[in-house]
Amino acid sequence: MPLGPGQRVLAVADDLSGAAETAAALLSRTTRTRVLLDPRTDTPAPAGTTTVFDLDSRQLSAADAAARISTVLTGLAPDTVVCKKVDSLLRGNLAAEIAALAATGRGVLLAPALPAERRTVRDGVPHTDGVPLHTGDAWRAETTAPPRSVAEALGVPVALLGLQAVRGPDHHLRTALREALATGLPVVADAETDADLDALLAATLDIDPRVVLAGSAGLALALGRTLGDGPPAPLPPPGPAARPLLVVVGTAEPVAAEQVRRLVADGAALYALDHAPSHPGPALPPLRPGITVLTPRQDGPPDPAAARSIARHLARTAAALLDTAPGQADLVLTGGETARRVLDALGVRELRPCGQVHHGAVLAETPDGRTVVTRPGSYGGPDSLRLIARALRAPAARTPPTPTPTPAPPAPKPGRTSQDHAKGPFMNATPAAAAGTAPTTAGNTGALPVIAVTMGDGAGIGPEVIVPALLDPGTLSRIRPVVVGDAERLRRAAGLLGLVDQVDIVTVEAPADAEFTPGRINVIDLGLLPADLPWGKLSAVAGDAAYQYVRVASELALSGAVQGICTAPLNKEALHAGGHLYPGHTELLAHLTGVEEVSMMLSTDTVKVIHVTTHIGLIDAVARIEPGLVERTVRRGHDALVRAGVEHPVIGVCGINPHAGENGLFGYGEEEEKIVPALEVLRADGIDARGPLPADTAFFLAGRGDYDLIVAMYHDQGHGPVKILGLEAGVNLTVGLPVIRTSVDHGTAFDIAGTGTADPGSMIEALRQAAALAPSPTG
Repeated sequence: MPLGPGQRVLAVADDLSGAAETAAALLSRTTRTRVLLDPRTDTPAPAGTTTVFDLDSRQLSAADAAARISTVLTGLAPDTVVCKKVDSLLRGNLAAEIAALAATGRGVLLAPALPAERRTVRDGVPHTDGVPLHTGDAWRAETTAPPRSVAEALGVPVALLGLQAVRGPDHHLRTALREALATGLPVVADAETDADLDALLAATLDIDPRVVLAGSAGLALALGRTLGDGPPAPLPPPGPAARPLLVVVGTAEPVAAEQVRRLVADGAALYALDHAPSHPGPALPPLRPGITVLTPRQDGPPDPAAARSIARHLARTAAALLDTAPGQADLVLTGGETARRVLDALGVRELRPCGQVHHGAVLAETPDGRTVVTRPGSYGGPDSLRLIARALRAPAARTPPTPTPTPAPPAPKPGRTSQDHAKGPFMNATPAAAAGTAPTTAGNTGALPVIAVTMGDGAGIGPEVIVPALLDPGTLSRIRPVVVGDAERLRRAAGLLGLVDQVDIVTVEAPADAEFTPGRINVIDLGLLPADLPWGKLSAVAGDAAYQYVRVASELALSGAVQGICTAPLNKEALHAGGHLYPGHTELLAHLTGVEEVSMMLSTDTVKVIHVTTHIGLIDAVARIEPGLVERTVRRGHDALVRAGVEHPVIGVCGINPHAGENGLFGYGEEEEKIVPALEVLRADGIDARGPLPADTAFFLAGRGDYDLIVAMYHDQGHGPVKILGLEAGVNLTVGLPVIRTSVDHGTAFDIAGTGTADPGSMIEALRQAAALAPSPTG
């Protein structure tokens, strides 16, 4: 159901982190989304606006929480889509708020599952990591016992919609849902996957779009996918390291201490606040430039009764610190109660979400220009705060190192010899030659480069090609690979391939902790994928995870922890659905490494191609091509070939028009205007760049060995021949980055993902070429 021109969406949540998470799930390219912190706000919402209210009702009495629901729903236009964000663990005033929603007469669908956090509902019973909520410890910070079922949490009879109905044929699901709604009772729906929630959402909107949609952020994400008109723009680039960033950790979750420890290990200052809200305590030093963490001191188990007073104490201290900041500081706030109290202390009444750093970590802006990231206290793995800090603050050493100039080659040679033909670029450049040292054996680290291998889209074939590629006997003789991804997904892939007994998948915190022995795969485990993520299905969660793998690998490369990156394929649609609007790996890596311009190079045994333009329309590509861009692209390709051991590369440069314009017969002189001036400059510098050449002729000559590299003017001019001549063993390289990056030259192959039939040849070749191009480690 697309958003109509007069239709509005209104969502309500009981705490700030939940409101922000819901708003991020509902972001789209063209609709305005806002989070309001006062339910009494009387600001008419323009058409197409998504408004999310933080009711701040988690700690209120049941009657007051219900009253706040009624306040925001009063006078609501009948065609407004209403979404109630509930806690996936059923905490807060759930019963009173659902009762208030039911009193509107709209009907209520309650689906609290949150697959991204491994929280599911089966037979009306909530589970966390497969454990029923009432038998686990997820409620350890609460003052009451956990409910045994969703119905018990509501305290009223419900109509249960089981998994069999949810996963049945569409007409069966609609019939069962229609009958459940007709009872007048709240409808509680089972769900274990995003696909389950999508099916529930579609059926509900088809039957009656006035039904109140109550659920976790998982249901909000499903609503965003159903109502959205495209993903939002990517997050803004990181700001300077010197600008103050205050991280306020207001949660008693066990993982929080480790998150703080890792951020402090990266250089953040730590203020551990004593639990003495009634006393002013010692004066804190002024907020310094860089990153500062403010957290309550943990001297024992959490005291749920003191949670609210601690949050207020943190808020007062944070506000006082911000007053001392040298310029406006940005904020990271974990825990909904703490986040709300801090913003209250600062007088912030509205947030404008931009997107998510990772699931649940929502980046927003305040009306006065401050950046704020909110995140539920229980979300994120051990590196959550690191990921958020890296999204907001560029490291001080982020500026790419200045490359060593490559000596200009001698004058162009007139032809090629058979010996020249045998030394095609990359294919015969050994790791030993590239590193300037003798080869080493597996287990002997020597001077072998460390390569970060990103897992790509976990729903695709990336895991299935990584496992056998890293078990290949030649891999450890060339590189020291460390996967950035999801350890459990790799184990599942090993099971599909029948390799469980041959591989040991080991989680490490950093490349320095890895050991390199046959059969062992080292993984920096970000733990972002749900256990039940289906193979071969588009998933926003997998798209966001693919982005995070590349982000972490880029940071490792920029810090010198790895000497190169090798990427498994990601899915662009999933990447966009996850909130990261980049055309592909090439542009994403350029952004993450702070480089304005890079080039895509495709390499096979038969032909190597570098592109002047890539992921843009043909008309736009012709308009963008100009002599400076052509010259820079050729130079990047030339330098890459020289580094790979080809002393004097011969480079063929394609024209734009058929027959390269046929001396003005075709086109409007584009070759003479856009390409020839660049070639004249390159030749004057001793680079053997020939052309403009008819593309069909150029690729034929390259196939027989006349050229080391072909320069294609646009995407399909280069990709088409490469995919015909060597797709299975093809490799994608990004040249112009401050780090080496290679990749397979195939996609996620959703049609065969999960079958164990994917060919790892391209991944093996990509790792080999990463070895040939990567420098020796310096330490």
